[in-house]
Amino acid sequence: MSWRRAVAVALVALTAAAAVAASRMRVDNRLERWVDTDPAEAKRYHEFREQFGSDEFVVVALSGVPLFDAEVLDAMVAAQERLEAVPGVTRVDSLAAVYRDLYGGEDPEALEAEATSTPFYRGLLLSGDSKVTAMLVEVDPVAEPQARHRIVSDLRRAVAPLEAQGFSVELVGSTVLVDALDELSRREALRTFPAALVASMLVLALLVRSWRGMAVAAACSGATVLLTLGLMEVTGRELHMMSSALPSLLWVLALGNSVHVLQRYQRLHEQHSVDDAVSEAVADATLPGTLATLTTALGFLSLVTADMAPVREVGLFAALGLALSLPVNLVLGPELIRLLRVPARRSVARAGAQWSARTVLRRPRLVLAVAALVTVVAAAMIPRIRVASNPLAFLPSGHEVTRAYRSTGAKIAGFYSLEVVIQTDVPWTDPRVWPVVDGLQARLEASPVVAKVVSPLDLLRKLRQWQRGFGPSDYALPASREEAEDLVAALDGRGRQLVDRLVTGDGRTLRLSAIVNEMDEGSFLELVAATRQALAQLPGGVNGWVTGMVLRLVEAQQDLVSSQLRSLGFACVVIFVVIAFGLRSWRLGLLSLPPNVLPVIVIFALMAVAGIPLDAATVMVASVTLGISVDNNIHLLTDFRRERWLGGSRRLAAGRAVDQVGAAMVVTTATTCIGFFSLCLSAFVPIREFGFLVGSAMLIGLAADLWMGPALLTATEDTP
Repeated sequence: MSWRRAVAVALVALTAAAAVAASRMRVDNRLERWVDTDPAEAKRYHEFREQFGSDEFVVVALSGVPLFDAEVLDAMVAAQERLEAVPGVTRVDSLAAVYRDLYGGEDPEALEAEATSTPFYRGLLLSGDSKVTAMLVEVDPVAEPQARHRIVSDLRRAVAPLEAQGFSVELVGSTVLVDALDELSRREALRTFPAALVASMLVLALLVRSWRGMAVAAACSGATVLLTLGLMEVTGRELHMMSSALPSLLWVLALGNSVHVLQRYQRLHEQHSVDDAVSEAVADATLPGTLATLTTALGFLSLVTADMAPVREVGLFAALGLALSLPVNLVLGPELIRLLRVPARRSVARAGAQWSARTVLRRPRLVLAVAALVTVVAAAMIPRIRVASNPLAFLPSGHEVTRAYRSTGAKIAGFYSLEVVIQTDVPWTDPRVWPVVDGLQARLEASPVVAKVVSPLDLLRKLRQWQRGFGPSDYALPASREEAEDLVAALDGRGRQLVDRLVTGDGRTLRLSAIVNEMDEGSFLELVAATRQALAQLPGGVNGWVTGMVLRLVEAQQDLVSSQLRSLGFACVVIFVVIAFGLRSWRLGLLSLPPNVLPVIVIFALMAVAGIPLDAATVMVASVTLGISVDNNIHLLTDFRRERWLGGSRRLAAGRAVDQVGAAMVVTTATTCIGFFSLCLSAFVPIREFGFLVGSAMLIGLAADLWMGPALLTATEDTP
C-alpha cells in the first residue's frame, strides 16, 4: 500500500470517529460568552453583582382581564408562588406580591387605589391605562449552556394556567431572547446545511456532468466538515449563533478546493490514463491549492484577535477546517478519483471562461478603467454603513418573541437595564444626597428609551406614604434623615431585601436601574453617553459609573467591529506577502491585490445600499470575503507564471492560464456561491445575511479574477 493510500485510509477512519463526536454537539449562546475581556470592566461588573445581585430579569406581561378583580388577583398570586419556586429565580416583584404581602390577599379595591395613586408602580408593574401588569422575575442562571433554556421553560409552565384562565401572557427579557436564539440557531443549522449541500451539488452536476466526480467532491467536503466539527467537540466547544454557519461555510470552501483538482484531472484525462492524469493534476494543484488554503485560513485567523470568544472560535476552527481540507483534497480526493475511475468530461464552463478571456485581452485598459470606476463609486458608499446591532432583529419579524417585545415595550416595561452606581460620602438617608440622586433620575427618565428608573428614593417615598396612611399626598421624601432612618429600620424581611437590592449595607453606595425598552444599540449608546456625561458633572463627595451585562455586550461588540476592521488591513498585507513569497514574485503579489480587494470594497458598499449594519456577525464577512476571493486568483497566477516560464508573451500566457483553470474557477464559484445563497432561505437573520453577502462577494470575486486579473497581467503590452 502506497503512503498516499495509507493516509487516505487513515483520513476515512478519522472521519468516521469525528462523525460520532460531532453528533454530540450542543448549542450555547450564553450571554457570558459574548462579553468582552476588559479586566477593569469585568472587575467593576463583578463588584456590582456582589453588592446588588443579578441585573438579568424576565418580564411576564399580563393583560386581557380586569386586573383588580378578586379572582384574577388570586390567579396571579398562585402564579407568583409558582414563579418564586423556579430554580434560578431570585426574586419576583408584581402587584400580586403586593396584594399577598401587604393586603393579605384581600381588598382588591385597596390594592387598586394603592397601585394607581402614585407613580411608584407605573411603567414597571402597571401600564398607564391600568390594563397591563408585569411580573418582574429576577433570574441568576448558573454558568451552564442549558440553564437559561430550563429557566424559560419553567417560567412558561408556571404561567401556563393563566392563559387557560383568559390571560394574555407574553415573556420578554435577555433570558428569553437568548433561549429563542439558541432554539432558532440549532434548528436553522440543521435545516440550512442540507439546503446548501443540495443546491451546490445540483449546480456541480450541471457543470461537471459526472456523478462520480460529484461523489468525490461531496466526500471530500463532507470529510472536512465532520473532521472540523469532531475537533470542536473533543476540545469542548459548542455551536452558537455565529458558528452555526460553519458547517455550510466549510462545505462550500472545501468543495471549491476539490473542484480545482477534479477539473484539472478531467482536462488531463482527455489525453492521459487515469493514474497519469491524477498524478499530474495533483502536482499542478498542490502549490496553488496550498497557497489558496493558507491565504483563506489567514483571512479567518484575523478573527482570533477579537475580544469575543465566539468570534475567535469561528476564526480558529474555520482556519483549522481549511487546514484539514488540504490533505483531504490532495490525498483522499485523488484516491477516490482512482477508485471510482472518474471519466473525462469537458466542462460546459470552459467555453464561457475562454470567451471571457478573449474579450478582456482585446481591451485590458478599458476593463481596468471600468474596475477603477466601480471601486471609486463603491468606496464612496462605505461611510454610509451603520455600525449598529439589534439582537431582536436576528429573529424573524413574526417570531413570538419579537411580537412580545414590540407589544410589551409599547405598553408597559423595558427588556433590560442600564445600571448606574453612585457612591457618596454620607449615607443615602441624608437629605443632602437626595437632590443629586433625583436629578440623575430625572435625566435618565427624560430619555425616550427609558420606561422606568428604579430608585431607592422612590422606595423611601413609598415607605413614608405607607407609614402615614396610604394617602397620595404623602408620597414624598421624609422631612429629615432621622425620619428616613426610622422608616428603613421598620421594614420587614421582604422590604429589607428590596432595600438591599438598591443600597449597600453601609448606605453609601446606591443603585439606579434604568429599564430600557429599545433594542437598537445606537439608541442605547446615546443613553449611556448622556449618563456618563451627567455622572462627570456630579458635585464633590459624589461619584458614579455605569455598568451591566447588556452594556458590556454592546461595548464588546463596538470594540469587535473596530478591532476587526483594523485586523483586516493587517490580514490583507500578510495574505499578499504569502502570495508573493509562494509565487516567488513580488510583482505578481502586487498584481493580486486589486482583484481581491475589490470584492471587499463592493461588499461594504452593498451593505450600505441594502441597509445591513456592521455588527458582530457581518463584520466577519470582510475577512471571509478576502480569504475566499484570493483562491481563484492564486490558481490563475500560478498557471500564468508557469506559462511565462515556458515562453511566450504575457497576453499568450494569460490566455492559456484562463483556458486551463478558468473552467474550474467558474465551477468552483458557481457551486460555492449557490451554496451560500441557499442560506438566504434561513429564518435566522445572521445566517441569511451572511449567505447573501458572501455569495455576492464570490460572484464579484469571480468577475474580478476573470476580467481584472488578465487585464492587469497584460495591460502594459500593446494590443495586437
